[in-house]
Amino acid sequence: MPSPEIRRLTVADLPVAKELRLAALLDAPNAFMSTYADSVARSEEQWVSWIEAVAVFGAFLDGRPAGMVGAIRPEEGLTELISMWVSPDARGHRLAGRLAEAVVGFARESGDRAVHLEVIAGNDAAESAYLKSGFRHIPKRKDGQRDRSMWLDV
Repeated sequence: MPSPEIRRLTVADLPVAKELRLAALLDAPNAFMSTYADSVARSEEQWVSWIEAVAVFGAFLDGRPAGMVGAIRPEEGLTELISMWVSPDARGHRLAGRLAEAVVGFARESGDRAVHLEVIAGNDAAESAYLKSGFRHIPKRKDGQRDRSMWLDV
């Protein structure tokens, strides 16, 4: 079995982060708020701004990029898990769970009380991975929200 590694990506890792993000948008275009066309057209400065504003974690199998997740802090005491994706050829290696653990670790280090996420209805594999990681369903947190909300106290 390949050896997985999860680590936070920095500006120095921007080529890998861009590769993962664009692959995610091509593979699962309905799962994200942005589009491949918009993302591929971003300037280098916009990409740098993104990786500096979002805690981006990369998953690697035997050294090759295999998945990613982001973490933001939309309000005091709360981390939001965003943009989880694992490449099709890397699924089944529990990378989603490990990426979720990285976000939970980030939340704890930030002193946050909980991690929130939204998962698109019908994405049963993602929902199952989040449930296995200890997340639970909660009522929708925002008016007009289309996705399911999940929560984990940390």
